[in-house]
Amino acid sequence: MPKFNYPVSNPFEARAVTEPTFEENIFESDLYVDLDEIRGKEYLRDIKFDLGISSDGTLTTTHEYVKLIFSGHIGSGKTVELTRLHHQLNKPKEYFSIFISIEEELEISRFEAEDFYVLLISKLLQRLDEEGVTRKSKSLEELSSLFLSDEEIKKEISETYKDELEGKVGLELNFLSIFKVGGLLKNILGSETKTSRTIRQTTRKNLLRLIQLFNDYLSDIREDVIKKGLGQDILFVVDGSEKITFDKYETLFVKDASVLISLNVNMIMSVRIDAFYQIEKSPIKFTSQYIVPMIKTEEPKAKEALCDIITKRIDFATFFENWEALNACIHYSGGCIRQLFRVVNAAIRKTRGERKITTEVVENVVKEIGNTMRESIDKTYIDVLKSNDYEPADAKVKEMLYGLLLLKYNGIRSIRINPILEKFMRDGGEL
Repeated sequence: MPKFNYPVSNPFEARAVTEPTFEENIFESDLYVDLDEIRGKEYLRDIKFDLGISSDGTLTTTHEYVKLIFSGHIGSGKTVELTRLHHQLNKPKEYFSIFISIEEELEISRFEAEDFYVLLISKLLQRLDEEGVTRKSKSLEELSSLFLSDEEIKKEISETYKDELEGKVGLELNFLSIFKVGGLLKNILGSETKTSRTIRQTTRKNLLRLIQLFNDYLSDIREDVIKKGLGQDILFVVDGSEKITFDKYETLFVKDASVLISLNVNMIMSVRIDAFYQIEKSPIKFTSQYIVPMIKTEEPKAKEALCDIITKRIDFATFFENWEALNACIHYSGGCIRQLFRVVNAAIRKTRGERKITTEVVENVVKEIGNTMRESIDKTYIDVLKSNDYEPADAKVKEMLYGLLLLKYNGIRSIRINPILEKFMRDGGEL
Protein backbone atom coordinates (compact mmCIF):
# COMPACT_ATOMS: atom_id res chain seq x y z
CA MET A 1 0.00 0.00 0.00
CA PRO A 2 1.61 3.33 -1.09
CA LYS A 3 2.27 5.80 1.70
CA PHE A 4 1.00 8.78 -0.32
CA ASN A 5 -1.12 9.59 -3.35
CA TYR A 6 1.61 10.37 -5.89
CA PRO A 7 2.62 12.85 -7.18
CA VAL A 8 2.05 14.85 -4.01
CA SER A 9 1.08 18.54 -3.97
CA ASN A 10 1.19 19.19 -0.24
CA PRO A 11 4.56 20.79 0.71
CA PHE A 12 4.89 18.73 3.89
CA GLU A 13 4.31 15.51 1.95
CA ALA A 14 6.74 16.72 -0.73
CA ARG A 15 9.35 17.31 1.95
CA ALA A 16 8.77 13.78 3.27
CA VAL A 17 8.93 11.92 -0.06
CA THR A 18 12.14 13.69 -1.16
CA GLU A 19 14.04 12.93 2.03
CA PRO A 20 17.08 10.84 0.96
CA THR A 21 16.20 8.37 3.73
CA PHE A 22 12.50 8.09 2.78
CA GLU A 23 11.48 4.45 2.42
CA GLU A 24 8.76 3.26 0.06
CA ASN A 25 8.20 0.16 -2.05
CA ILE A 26 8.79 1.93 -5.34
CA PHE A 27 7.61 -1.03 -7.39
CA GLU A 28 4.18 -1.14 -5.71
CA SER A 29 3.87 2.66 -5.64
CA ASP A 30 4.66 3.19 -9.35
CA LEU A 31 7.71 5.27 -8.44
CA TYR A 32 10.18 2.99 -10.21
CA VAL A 33 12.03 4.44 -13.19
CA ASP A 34 13.91 1.98 -15.41
CA LEU A 35 17.50 3.17 -15.87
CA ASP A 36 18.73 0.24 -17.96
CA GLU A 37 18.88 2.26 -21.17
CA ILE A 38 21.03 4.86 -19.43
CA ARG A 39 23.33 2.68 -17.36
CA GLY A 40 23.39 -0.13 -19.87
CA LYS A 41 22.22 -3.71 -19.40
CA GLU A 42 25.59 -5.39 -19.78
CA TYR A 43 26.36 -5.75 -16.09
CA LEU A 44 22.91 -7.26 -15.44
CA ARG A 45 23.42 -9.71 -18.30
CA ASP A 46 26.88 -10.55 -16.97
CA ILE A 47 25.48 -11.25 -13.49
CA LYS A 48 22.90 -13.63 -14.94
CA PHE A 49 25.56 -15.35 -17.05
CA ASP A 50 27.74 -15.79 -13.95
CA LEU A 51 24.73 -17.48 -12.32
CA GLY A 52 24.32 -19.84 -15.25
CA ILE A 53 21.23 -18.18 -16.77
CA SER A 54 21.06 -17.93 -20.55
CA SER A 55 19.29 -15.17 -22.48
CA ASP A 56 16.16 -17.34 -22.78
CA GLY A 57 15.99 -17.82 -19.00
CA THR A 58 17.28 -21.39 -18.96
CA LEU A 59 19.42 -22.24 -15.94
CA THR A 60 22.53 -24.35 -16.31
CA THR A 61 23.62 -25.26 -12.79
CA THR A 62 27.00 -23.72 -12.03
CA HIS A 63 29.90 -26.14 -11.58
CA GLU A 64 31.30 -23.97 -8.81
CA TYR A 65 29.28 -21.88 -6.39
CA VAL A 66 29.68 -18.29 -7.51
CA LYS A 67 30.11 -15.35 -5.13
CA LEU A 68 29.37 -11.97 -6.72
CA ILE A 69 30.28 -8.64 -5.13
CA PHE A 70 27.80 -5.85 -5.89
CA SER A 71 28.66 -2.27 -5.01
CA GLY A 72 28.06 1.39 -5.69
CA HIS A 73 27.77 4.75 -4.01
CA ILE A 74 25.31 5.57 -1.25
CA GLY A 75 22.06 6.34 -3.04
CA SER A 76 23.13 4.90 -6.39
CA GLY A 77 20.21 2.45 -6.44
CA LYS A 78 21.94 -0.75 -5.27
CA THR A 79 18.95 -1.88 -3.19
CA VAL A 80 16.52 -1.24 -6.04
CA GLU A 81 18.65 -3.17 -8.52
CA LEU A 82 19.20 -6.08 -6.13
CA THR A 83 15.48 -6.24 -5.35
CA ARG A 84 14.70 -6.29 -9.05
CA LEU A 85 17.30 -9.01 -9.67
CA HIS A 86 15.86 -11.08 -6.84
CA HIS A 87 12.36 -10.91 -8.34
CA GLN A 88 13.68 -11.73 -11.82
CA LEU A 89 15.65 -14.75 -10.59
CA ASN A 90 13.18 -16.15 -8.04
CA LYS A 91 11.42 -18.54 -10.42
CA PRO A 92 10.76 -22.30 -10.44
CA LYS A 93 12.94 -22.81 -13.53
CA GLU A 94 15.72 -20.62 -12.17
CA TYR A 95 16.45 -20.01 -8.49
CA PHE A 96 14.91 -20.29 -5.08
CA SER A 97 16.13 -16.80 -4.27
CA ILE A 98 16.35 -15.55 -0.70
CA PHE A 99 16.57 -11.78 -0.35
CA ILE A 100 18.21 -10.51 2.83
CA SER A 101 18.40 -6.90 3.97
CA ILE A 102 21.02 -6.79 6.72
CA GLU A 103 19.72 -3.46 7.96
CA GLU A 104 16.18 -4.80 8.36
CA GLU A 105 17.18 -8.14 9.86
CA LEU A 106 19.85 -7.03 12.35
CA GLU A 107 20.64 -4.14 14.65
CA ILE A 108 23.39 -2.46 12.63
CA SER A 109 24.97 -0.64 15.57
CA ARG A 110 25.71 -4.02 17.18
CA PHE A 111 26.54 -5.95 14.00
CA GLU A 112 29.50 -8.32 14.17
CA ALA A 113 30.97 -10.23 11.24
CA GLU A 114 29.89 -13.60 12.66
CA ASP A 115 26.25 -12.42 12.65
CA PHE A 116 26.35 -12.68 8.85
CA TYR A 117 26.55 -16.49 8.89
CA VAL A 118 23.85 -16.87 11.53
CA LEU A 119 21.62 -14.57 9.44
CA LEU A 120 22.06 -16.72 6.32
CA ILE A 121 20.98 -19.83 8.20
CA SER A 122 18.08 -18.04 9.89
CA LYS A 123 16.66 -16.57 6.66
CA LEU A 124 16.95 -19.88 4.84
CA LEU A 125 15.02 -21.63 7.63
CA GLN A 126 12.34 -18.90 7.59
CA ARG A 127 11.85 -19.09 3.82
CA LEU A 128 11.73 -22.89 3.84
CA ASP A 129 9.18 -22.80 6.66
CA GLU A 130 7.03 -20.34 4.66
CA GLU A 131 7.11 -22.75 1.71
CA GLY A 132 6.27 -25.77 3.88
CA VAL A 133 9.70 -27.39 3.52
CA THR A 134 10.48 -28.89 6.93
CA ARG A 135 13.16 -31.54 6.40
CA LYS A 136 15.01 -32.58 9.55
CA SER A 137 18.62 -33.58 9.16
CA LYS A 138 21.57 -34.54 11.33
CA SER A 139 23.45 -31.44 10.20
CA LEU A 140 20.60 -29.19 11.35
CA GLU A 141 20.33 -31.01 14.65
CA GLU A 142 24.06 -30.53 15.25
CA LEU A 143 23.77 -26.85 14.34
CA SER A 144 21.00 -26.55 16.90
CA SER A 145 23.04 -28.23 19.60
CA LEU A 146 26.02 -25.99 18.86
CA PHE A 147 24.00 -22.90 19.76
CA LEU A 148 21.44 -24.16 22.24
CA SER A 149 23.00 -26.84 24.41
CA ASP A 150 23.13 -24.50 27.43
CA GLU A 151 20.01 -24.78 29.61
CA GLU A 152 20.53 -21.24 30.94
CA ILE A 153 20.33 -19.89 27.40
CA LYS A 154 17.14 -21.83 26.71
CA LYS A 155 15.65 -20.38 29.86
CA GLU A 156 16.79 -16.84 28.98
CA ILE A 157 15.28 -17.08 25.49
CA SER A 158 11.98 -18.59 26.65
CA GLU A 159 11.55 -15.91 29.34
CA THR A 160 12.93 -12.83 27.53
CA TYR A 161 11.24 -13.50 24.19
CA LYS A 162 8.06 -15.15 25.46
CA ASP A 163 5.76 -12.87 23.44
CA GLU A 164 7.65 -13.41 20.17
CA LEU A 165 7.73 -17.19 20.64
CA GLU A 166 4.17 -17.67 21.88
CA GLY A 167 2.14 -19.72 19.44
CA LYS A 168 5.02 -19.95 16.98
CA VAL A 169 7.13 -22.76 18.41
CA GLY A 170 6.26 -26.10 19.90
CA LEU A 171 7.26 -27.50 23.26
CA GLU A 172 10.82 -28.11 22.13
CA LEU A 173 13.01 -25.00 22.05
CA ASN A 174 15.72 -25.48 19.45
CA PHE A 175 17.65 -23.67 16.74
CA LEU A 176 15.07 -24.40 14.05
CA SER A 177 12.09 -23.30 16.14
CA ILE A 178 13.75 -20.07 17.27
CA PHE A 179 15.33 -18.78 14.11
CA LYS A 180 12.39 -19.43 11.85
CA VAL A 181 10.53 -16.74 13.81
CA GLY A 182 10.91 -13.54 11.80
CA GLY A 183 12.47 -10.62 13.64
CA LEU A 184 13.64 -12.64 16.63
CA LEU A 185 17.27 -12.77 15.56
CA LYS A 186 17.39 -8.95 15.46
CA ASN A 187 16.11 -8.78 19.04
CA ILE A 188 18.52 -11.44 20.29
CA LEU A 189 21.69 -10.08 18.65
CA GLY A 190 20.66 -6.49 19.29
CA SER A 191 20.87 -6.91 23.05
CA GLU A 192 23.71 -7.61 25.47
CA THR A 193 22.70 -10.98 26.91
CA LYS A 194 24.27 -14.34 27.56
CA THR A 195 22.42 -15.63 24.49
CA SER A 196 23.88 -13.04 22.11
CA ARG A 197 27.39 -13.50 23.53
CA THR A 198 27.16 -17.29 23.27
CA ILE A 199 25.85 -17.23 19.69
CA ARG A 200 28.72 -14.99 18.59
CA GLN A 201 31.37 -16.85 20.56
CA THR A 202 30.10 -20.20 19.27
CA THR A 203 30.10 -18.98 15.68
CA ARG A 204 33.61 -17.53 16.01
CA LYS A 205 35.09 -20.61 17.69
CA ASN A 206 33.36 -23.16 15.44
CA LEU A 207 33.13 -21.23 12.18
CA LEU A 208 34.63 -23.91 9.94
CA ARG A 209 32.49 -26.62 11.53
CA LEU A 210 29.42 -24.39 11.22
CA ILE A 211 30.12 -23.87 7.51
CA GLN A 212 30.56 -27.62 7.02
CA LEU A 213 27.24 -28.35 8.74
CA PHE A 214 25.50 -25.59 6.78
CA ASN A 215 26.89 -26.99 3.53
CA ASP A 216 25.59 -30.45 4.47
CA TYR A 217 22.17 -29.00 5.19
CA LEU A 218 22.19 -27.07 1.90
CA SER A 219 22.93 -30.30 0.07
CA ASP A 220 19.98 -32.01 1.78
CA ILE A 221 17.51 -29.20 1.33
CA ARG A 222 18.43 -28.44 -2.28
CA GLU A 223 16.76 -31.71 -3.29
CA ASP A 224 13.52 -30.67 -1.55
CA VAL A 225 13.58 -27.23 -3.18
CA ILE A 226 13.89 -28.78 -6.63
CA LYS A 227 11.23 -31.46 -5.99
CA LYS A 228 8.75 -28.89 -4.74
CA GLY A 229 9.29 -26.71 -7.83
CA LEU A 230 10.64 -23.74 -5.89
CA GLY A 231 13.76 -23.44 -8.04
CA GLN A 232 16.56 -25.41 -9.64
CA ASP A 233 19.11 -24.18 -7.09
CA ILE A 234 19.41 -21.86 -4.09
CA LEU A 235 20.57 -18.25 -4.28
CA PHE A 236 21.20 -15.67 -1.56
CA VAL A 237 20.83 -12.01 -2.53
CA VAL A 238 22.25 -10.02 0.36
CA ASP A 239 21.72 -6.29 0.50
CA GLY A 240 24.35 -4.71 2.73
CA SER A 241 24.10 -1.54 4.74
CA GLU A 242 26.13 1.62 4.36
CA LYS A 243 26.03 1.84 8.16
CA ILE A 244 28.10 -1.30 8.70
CA THR A 245 31.59 -0.17 9.65
CA PHE A 246 34.43 -0.64 7.21
CA ASP A 247 36.33 -3.05 9.49
CA LYS A 248 33.38 -5.46 9.57
CA TYR A 249 33.34 -5.58 5.76
CA GLU A 250 37.10 -6.12 5.79
CA THR A 251 36.73 -9.07 8.17
CA LEU A 252 33.99 -10.71 6.11
CA PHE A 253 35.24 -10.10 2.58
CA VAL A 254 39.02 -9.88 2.98
CA LYS A 255 40.27 -11.60 6.14
CA ASP A 256 37.61 -14.36 6.06
CA ALA A 257 37.02 -14.34 2.31
CA SER A 258 37.99 -18.00 2.02
CA VAL A 259 35.23 -18.89 4.49
CA LEU A 260 32.59 -17.09 2.43
CA ILE A 261 33.81 -18.67 -0.77
CA SER A 262 33.62 -22.14 0.83
CA LEU A 263 29.83 -21.84 1.25
CA ASN A 264 28.14 -24.27 -1.16
CA VAL A 265 25.57 -21.82 -2.45
CA ASN A 266 25.48 -19.03 -5.04
CA MET A 267 25.44 -15.52 -3.60
CA ILE A 268 25.19 -11.87 -4.64
CA MET A 269 26.49 -9.65 -1.86
CA SER A 270 26.24 -5.88 -1.67
CA VAL A 271 29.09 -3.90 -0.09
CA ARG A 272 29.84 -0.20 0.41
CA ILE A 273 32.06 1.31 -2.27
CA ASP A 274 35.19 1.85 -0.16
CA ALA A 275 35.04 -1.79 0.93
CA PHE A 276 34.69 -2.79 -2.74
CA TYR A 277 38.12 -1.41 -3.55
CA GLN A 278 39.61 -3.03 -0.46
CA ILE A 279 38.16 -6.39 -1.56
CA GLU A 280 39.70 -5.86 -5.01
CA LYS A 281 43.16 -5.76 -3.38
CA SER A 282 42.62 -9.07 -1.59
CA PRO A 283 44.62 -12.10 -2.84
CA ILE A 284 41.47 -14.22 -2.52
CA LYS A 285 39.20 -13.37 -5.43
CA PHE A 286 35.44 -13.60 -5.70
CA THR A 287 33.85 -14.76 -8.96
CA SER A 288 33.04 -11.26 -10.24
CA GLN A 289 32.65 -7.70 -8.96
CA TYR A 290 30.12 -5.14 -10.17
CA ILE A 291 29.58 -1.43 -9.49
CA VAL A 292 26.33 0.47 -10.08
CA PRO A 293 27.69 3.65 -11.68
CA MET A 294 26.55 7.24 -11.34
CA ILE A 295 24.41 8.56 -14.19
CA LYS A 296 25.99 11.01 -16.63
CA THR A 297 23.60 13.95 -16.45
CA GLU A 298 24.78 15.57 -19.70
CA GLU A 299 22.96 12.90 -21.70
CA PRO A 300 19.37 13.92 -22.67
CA LYS A 301 17.87 10.50 -21.83
CA ALA A 302 19.53 10.62 -18.42
CA LYS A 303 18.01 14.04 -17.70
CA GLU A 304 14.61 12.77 -18.73
CA ALA A 305 14.85 9.73 -16.45
CA LEU A 306 16.02 11.80 -13.47
CA CYS A 307 13.16 14.24 -14.10
CA ASP A 308 10.78 11.27 -13.97
CA ILE A 309 12.19 10.18 -10.62
CA ILE A 310 11.24 13.55 -9.13
CA THR A 311 7.97 14.22 -10.96
CA LYS A 312 6.61 10.78 -10.08
CA ARG A 313 6.92 11.83 -6.43
CA ILE A 314 6.01 15.52 -6.40
CA ASP A 315 3.81 17.58 -8.70
CA PHE A 316 6.04 19.57 -11.04
CA ALA A 317 3.67 22.51 -11.61
CA THR A 318 3.11 22.96 -7.88
CA PHE A 319 6.75 23.14 -6.86
CA PHE A 320 8.88 24.27 -9.82
CA GLU A 321 8.88 27.60 -11.61
CA ASN A 322 10.10 25.99 -14.83
CA TRP A 323 12.07 23.06 -16.22
CA GLU A 324 15.33 25.02 -15.92
CA ALA A 325 14.98 24.87 -12.14
CA LEU A 326 14.53 21.08 -12.12
CA ASN A 327 17.34 20.66 -14.65
CA ALA A 328 19.60 22.66 -12.34
CA CYS A 329 18.80 20.18 -9.54
CA ILE A 330 19.67 17.33 -11.89
CA HIS A 331 22.95 18.94 -12.95
CA TYR A 332 24.11 19.42 -9.36
CA SER A 333 23.05 15.89 -8.42
CA GLY A 334 26.00 14.58 -10.41
CA GLY A 335 23.80 11.67 -11.43
CA CYS A 336 23.51 10.47 -7.83
CA ILE A 337 19.85 9.80 -7.03
CA ARG A 338 20.39 10.38 -3.32
CA GLN A 339 21.99 13.77 -3.99
CA LEU A 340 19.17 14.69 -6.36
CA PHE A 341 16.72 14.11 -3.53
CA ARG A 342 18.93 16.10 -1.18
CA VAL A 343 18.95 19.16 -3.49
CA VAL A 344 15.21 19.02 -4.22
CA ASN A 345 14.40 18.45 -0.55
CA ALA A 346 16.53 21.42 0.51
CA ALA A 347 14.82 23.59 -2.14
CA ILE A 348 11.38 22.57 -0.84
CA ARG A 349 12.45 23.48 2.69
CA LYS A 350 13.83 26.80 1.43
CA THR A 351 10.56 27.75 -0.31
CA ARG A 352 8.26 26.05 2.27
CA GLY A 353 5.59 25.67 -0.41
CA GLU A 354 4.99 29.44 -0.31
CA ARG A 355 6.78 30.06 -3.61
CA LYS A 356 8.07 27.96 -6.46
CA ILE A 357 11.58 26.63 -6.86
CA THR A 358 13.64 28.75 -9.27
CA THR A 359 17.21 28.37 -10.51
CA GLU A 360 18.18 31.07 -7.99
CA VAL A 361 16.75 28.97 -5.16
CA VAL A 362 18.70 25.94 -6.42
CA GLU A 363 21.94 27.96 -6.58
CA ASN A 364 21.47 29.14 -2.99
CA VAL A 365 20.76 25.59 -1.82
CA VAL A 366 23.81 24.27 -3.66
CA LYS A 367 26.00 26.91 -2.01
CA GLU A 368 24.82 25.81 1.43
CA ILE A 369 25.34 22.10 0.68
CA GLY A 370 28.74 22.87 -0.85
CA ASN A 371 29.79 24.70 2.29
CA THR A 372 28.82 21.69 4.41
CA MET A 373 30.82 19.38 2.14
CA ARG A 374 33.85 21.68 2.23
CA GLU A 375 33.77 21.87 6.01
CA SER A 376 33.88 18.07 6.22
CA ILE A 377 37.36 17.79 4.65
CA ASP A 378 40.84 19.09 5.53
CA LYS A 379 43.78 20.29 3.46
CA THR A 380 45.06 16.79 2.77
CA TYR A 381 41.83 16.04 0.89
CA ILE A 382 42.12 19.36 -0.96
CA ASP A 383 45.56 18.30 -2.23
CA VAL A 384 44.03 15.10 -3.64
CA LEU A 385 41.20 17.04 -5.30
CA LYS A 386 43.63 19.54 -6.83
CA SER A 387 45.76 16.73 -8.25
CA ASN A 388 42.85 15.49 -10.37
CA ASP A 389 44.43 12.05 -10.04
CA TYR A 390 41.98 9.80 -8.24
CA GLU A 391 43.33 6.32 -7.56
CA PRO A 392 40.56 4.18 -5.97
CA ALA A 393 43.13 2.20 -3.97
CA ASP A 394 44.25 5.39 -2.20
CA ALA A 395 42.75 5.58 1.30
CA LYS A 396 41.58 9.17 0.96
CA VAL A 397 40.02 8.53 -2.45
CA LYS A 398 38.09 5.58 -1.00
CA GLU A 399 36.87 7.77 1.84
CA MET A 400 35.75 10.48 -0.59
CA LEU A 401 33.96 7.95 -2.78
CA TYR A 402 32.11 6.68 0.27
CA GLY A 403 31.27 10.24 1.36
CA LEU A 404 30.06 11.23 -2.15
CA LEU A 405 32.79 13.86 -2.48
CA LEU A 406 34.00 11.93 -5.51
CA LEU A 407 31.65 10.12 -7.89
CA LYS A 408 32.37 7.00 -9.96
CA TYR A 409 30.96 6.70 -13.49
CA ASN A 410 31.22 4.05 -16.21
CA GLY A 411 34.55 3.75 -17.95
CA ILE A 412 38.28 3.75 -17.22
CA ARG A 413 39.54 6.49 -14.87
CA SER A 414 36.03 7.93 -14.70
CA ILE A 415 36.00 9.33 -11.16
CA ARG A 416 34.91 12.96 -10.94
CA ILE A 417 34.62 15.50 -8.15
CA ASN A 418 31.07 16.05 -6.85
CA PRO A 419 29.69 19.01 -8.88
CA ILE A 420 28.38 20.77 -5.76
CA LEU A 421 31.76 20.61 -4.02
CA GLU A 422 33.54 21.54 -7.24
CA LYS A 423 31.41 24.67 -7.73
CA PHE A 424 31.84 25.79 -4.10
CA MET A 425 35.60 25.34 -4.21
CA ARG A 426 35.99 27.02 -7.61
CA ASP A 427 33.90 29.96 -6.44
CA GLY A 428 36.20 30.18 -3.41
CA GLY A 429 39.35 30.00 -5.56
CA GLU A 430 40.47 26.64 -4.12
CA LEU A 431 40.42 24.76 -7.42
